[in-house]
Amino acid sequence: MTAAKPGKPAKIKVKTKGAKGARKAKKAGKADKTLDGIAKVLDHPLVGEILAAGALAAMAAVAEHQLAGKKGAGATSSKLVKAAGKAAAAAIGARLMSELGPIRDAAAKAAKNAAKNA
Repeated sequence: MTAAKPGKPAKIKVKTKGAKGARKAKKAGKADKTLDGIAKVLDHPLVGEILAAGALAAMAAVAEHQLAGKKGAGATSSKLVKAAGKAAAAAIGARLMSELGPIRDAAAKAAKNAAKNA
C-alpha cells in the first residue's frame, strides 16, 4: 500500500500470477490428467496379464541359460539379459496380437462394408 494524500483513497498494489504463472498452472493440470490416464491404463487387467506373460518368458529364458551354463555352453550375462528381453518382447507381442487381432479384423470388416455402402 502506498501512503494516501489527504482526500484521496489509498492505492493497493496487487500481484498477479501473470502469463507465466497461468501457463505453469495449465501444464500442471495437463500433467495431472495425463498421470490419471496412465494410472487407469495400468489398472486394466489386460496390462497385468501382458506383463505377466513377458515376465514368465524372461524367467524361462533365464532358466534355460542356467541349464545351458551347467552343460558348458558358457554365455555371458549380457547375452542372458538380451535373450530374456527378446523372449519377453516376443511373449508380449504374441499376447497383444491375440487380444487385438479380433478387434483389428472387425475394424477392417466394418471399413470394407462402409466402403461398399458408400
